[in-house]
Amino acid sequence: MSYGSKLREMRKKLGMTLEDISQKTGFTKSFISQIENGKNSPSISSLKKICYALGTTISELFEDERNIVHTFDKKDYKVLKNKTMSITFFANKMINRKMEPLLIEIDPYSETGTDFYRHTGEEFGYVFEGTMTVVIGNEEHVLSEGDAIYFSSNLPHKLKNKTDRMTRAFWVGTPPSF
Repeated sequence: MSYGSKLREMRKKLGMTLEDISQKTGFTKSFISQIENGKNSPSISSLKKICYALGTTISELFEDERNIVHTFDKKDYKVLKNKTMSITFFANKMINRKMEPLLIEIDPYSETGTDFYRHTGEEFGYVFEGTMTVVIGNEEHVLSEGDAIYFSSNLPHKLKNKTDRMTRAFWVGTPPSF
């Protein structure tokens, strides 16, 4: 399948019109249609804008569509530690992955940092030990064992453990931001 056909398929799956993509990119509907139909070859910069409007990347556009299965064991994990927390990266050896599965462990009365994080994508977290406070903007969401959260990661956010017990959570971010 050509990349133009893939772009059209993605656009239609998202329920977007040529006009929608035109408004997000500043390109004419005619230009976008020509690309989708293989009658025009865009510059890398133009292709990047169109992909961004569709929530994808150029590399994903050209990615092989075969089914892939990867397994990992402890020796594959990468652990980043500081004084008050650790993050275990489960799939760090995978190239072109679409999500970042993590184990986040925060010591009592600690947090991910004083600054808020903000990046493109979405995050999902599931607390399986302790209590975690997820601060999104000015709102605090307190999650106990068995609770989960899903949010747009373009919102300013950080994680806190306001208790006297260790907090552990399984976290997934997409696209990978580490």
